[in-house]
Amino acid sequence: MSRPVSVTLLACGVFCLAVFNLLGVIHGILRYPFVSQLPVKVSPIYLIASDAFWGLIFGSVSFGLWRLKHWGRIGVLVALSLYVAQNWFNRWVLSRADYMQVTGPFTLFLNVVILGVVWGVLLRRSVRDVFSD
Repeated sequence: MSRPVSVTLLACGVFCLAVFNLLGVIHGILRYPFVSQLPVKVSPIYLIASDAFWGLIFGSVSFGLWRLKHWGRIGVLVALSLYVAQNWFNRWVLSRADYMQVTGPFTLFLNVVILGVVWGVLLRRSVRDVFSD
């Protein structure tokens, strides 16, 4: 069976998310001396390690999604949901900025739409049938 266009686009999007997080690692390392001087609630090492973790996870599940592997499909569903949950944890527990409260409703809307689209695409029967074990 051929790969559905929606899965192709989703695999590319997840790969872009992996690249985004890996660029965050590079940016965090390059800006470490500056960021470590700021009065933040969390160590910059946490941010760098988090970006590295998600970059590797999204890179691997995007590969599985591209190759139409069952574990890639399940991995994207789980990883993206946990990624959004961690971002909300960071926002509500670790953030000091007031603008986080202002941008909260839009971010919530965007997260719900993204999760809805991804879960909707990957749980469709026609898409599930394409994935192998």
